[in-house]
Amino acid sequence: MEITHQLNEKDFVEAYRTHCSRGPSRKWRTAIWVLFLVIFIPAIIFHAIATNTSAVSAYLPLAILAIAWFVVIRWFQLFNMRKQFRNQPGVQGPRTMTFDSDGTHLRWDGGSADVAWKNYIRWVEGKNQILFYTSPACFNILPTQGLDAEQIAELRKMLSQNIQTPK
Repeated sequence: MEITHQLNEKDFVEAYRTHCSRGPSRKWRTAIWVLFLVIFIPAIIFHAIATNTSAVSAYLPLAILAIAWFVVIRWFQLFNMRKQFRNQPGVQGPRTMTFDSDGTHLRWDGGSADVAWKNYIRWVEGKNQILFYTSPACFNILPTQGLDAEQIAELRKMLSQNIQTPK
């Protein structure tokens, strides 16, 4: 199976989001938000009601700081991914991925790579792409918008047969 595609900035950013949403950091982010929303805010409200004071206003700067911190971190990540795409010529332009019994063969303007199936540790399917991992943090991106349902089904089957996903 041979697929020719061209990554754009949106594909690159979405791939990073997919990568981050599947990793261990997702669990920590979720735990922090749950702690903040389910425990911290109700505790402040309960304290204010129980003591009949306006303790909410005392904690308001901390709440605003916490929310701002999460927003800034996410904005910085998005800005960084866009910058990486713009400054990395190897991801721009047409790319061809060939899948066969040996593995994947990638060709792009300026290079090529052949990766045996045994070197992949996992694959992850996002909303509009499939990520192929050769390490916990290093992956190749295949956008799926231009593929029809039959091609995606064939690709999923090939990946499931050749890449052992960790338990």
